[in-house]
Amino acid sequence: MTRPTGMSRWSSCLGGVAVLSVAVLAGCAQPDPDAPASAPATASGAGPTTTSGAGPAAPPVTVTVPAERHRIGDVVVLTVVNGGAGPLYADDLRTDCSPVLLERREGGTWTRYDNCGIERASAVVTWAPGERREIRLDTAGTNFAAPPLLAGVHRIAFGFRRSPTPEGVVTEWVRSSEFRID
Repeated sequence: MTRPTGMSRWSSCLGGVAVLSVAVLAGCAQPDPDAPASAPATASGAGPTTTSGAGPAAPPVTVTVPAERHRIGDVVVLTVVNGGAGPLYADDLRTDCSPVLLERREGGTWTRYDNCGIERASAVVTWAPGERREIRLDTAGTNFAAPPLLAGVHRIAFGFRRSPTPEGVVTEWVRSSEFRID
C-alpha cells in the first residue's frame, strides 16, 4: 500500500482513536450536582417533595421537608424515601454529619453546608427498597458554628448511587422543594 507523502502508518487510525477517546471520556463524566432533578416535582400531603429517577423504569426517590419555615436553632426534620425495588447507597459526613446536604440560595447559586466536625472516614449508608428514613439537622449544633447558618431560602440535596461501590461517587441527585430558615 502506498501512502501519500507525510502520512505515518498511524494516520489512518487517528479517526478511530479520536472516537474511542471521546467515548471513554464520556463514560467518566459525572452528573452536574447543580442540575435539576430528572423527574417532575410532586407534592405529598406532608409537604414539599422532589421525586427523581433515571427514567421511566427507575424507582422514585423522594426528599420531604414537612415544614415550609424554620428558625435558626431549630432541628430541621426531613424524610428520604427509597420508593423502589432496589437499594440506594449514600455517604455520610455531609451536613451535620448526615447523608444529605443543606443548601442556601445566594442569588442564582446554591451554597452547600458540607459541615461535619467528626474526623473519621465516611461511612456508606444503605436505603433498602421501600425504606423511609427520618433525618434531623440540628441547626443549633456545633456543626453549624463555622460557617454559621444564615437566614434565607434553603433546600435539601440528597446524592446517591445504586451500587455500593465506588464509595464517594454520586450518580444521582434529588432535591427537596425550597423552604425558609429565619
